[in-house]
Amino acid sequence: MNKLQIAIIGGAVIVVVIAVLILIGALPGLRQRGAGETTLIMWGFEDERPLVQLTLKYREINSGVSVAYHKKDLAGFENEMLNALASGESPDVIVFPSDYIAKHKDKLSAAPSILMTEREIKQNFIDAASVFLSAKNEVLGIPFYANPLMLFANSDILTQNLVALPPKTWDDFLESAVKITKKDSAGNVTLSGAALGRSLNIKNAPLTLAALLLQSGDKIINEKGDPVLGDPLIIGNTTIRPAESSLRFLADFANPKKTSQSWAAALPEAKEMFIGGKLAMYLGLLSEFKEIKNKNPHLAFFPASLPQLKEVVRPVTSGVLYALTVPRASQKQLAAWEFIKFLTSQESSREYADTLETVSVRRDLLPEYKKEAVRSVFAESVLYLALWPNQDPQKSDEILRSLIEDAASGKESLRDSLERARARLREIKN
Repeated sequence: MNKLQIAIIGGAVIVVVIAVLILIGALPGLRQRGAGETTLIMWGFEDERPLVQLTLKYREINSGVSVAYHKKDLAGFENEMLNALASGESPDVIVFPSDYIAKHKDKLSAAPSILMTEREIKQNFIDAASVFLSAKNEVLGIPFYANPLMLFANSDILTQNLVALPPKTWDDFLESAVKITKKDSAGNVTLSGAALGRSLNIKNAPLTLAALLLQSGDKIINEKGDPVLGDPLIIGNTTIRPAESSLRFLADFANPKKTSQSWAAALPEAKEMFIGGKLAMYLGLLSEFKEIKNKNPHLAFFPASLPQLKEVVRPVTSGVLYALTVPRASQKQLAAWEFIKFLTSQESSREYADTLETVSVRRDLLPEYKKEAVRSVFAESVLYLALWPNQDPQKSDEILRSLIEDAASGKESLRDSLERARARLREIKN
């Protein structure tokens, strides 16, 4: 090989090395501005503030990645998502509500197994996280935060009525509600012990009914997606109908013919009545705690876990789990999943929960809240969260609301009302 050939080969090697260095950013002065930059579009429902520091930290270790956050309204989320996917303007990361996963899981990609596996999901996150596993046990979403149903109690009203502790069972809940409720000479409720039994003036009525059903063993919809609401359960030689018992228990709180009445259709919306100090016990979502405090800073109230059936083995509450997902239509799959992995790590999850004044959904972090009066209850409720394969949250909500109102009217048997509700759930699937 002569000197000319050596010089040519040497020059080619130098050119290749320089090109590689430019590509990886080792020679930033030679790199074109913006070359290799990736911007992830992220959709969520909370304010951006809790994410700001985390995204800045991520950019420090991944200088070529930035995040553009878009806050969305949950009420219009489904239509906006479908329109974005259809128009080719898919976001890269979506904070996805668990009650939409059964309906739209086909639109989500699976996490690379090198980043997250089924085993890691089950070991590191709460039980409810399994709803984000596919039939093949692929990870469709990594849990980010949860919004479980819980009990909020007015401490002043409880004290005035010699109720020392928040009720742990539904029997105690009923007893306390009866003890507290006050009526005028015409039988109108002036001070309510508990808001249950109707749905038009109780925002969380469907969630409450769902929690009662799940606690009693009624799955509402089974793992195959078939409605089983109201189906009998056979235990040994005994046949029971837990859905009827749950619905009857709920309806009695709004039945003026029963001593258990503590609620009526003519009363204000439940949360507003609680904020106004005229309702002793309100079943609300974790996210409502801060809202109630802000609307009435002088209200003396505290959170407690949702009441359970007697001798319960595994406490259960209803609610929503929010996971970080990547749409199939995203063109930045790997970058999106790497960012999600960072956000759901132990350190990031702790920081996000602290900023949002809530709790993590990681098992290894939940014990950290046990010494805090408020967040220890949040942690319990997050652990108790149970989910069912909701086929269409908006339609299901309407069906459960109608079921509660039917039970309150007493125009037909509870069994007939349940059969009609089950038929309507079946129509959603078909």
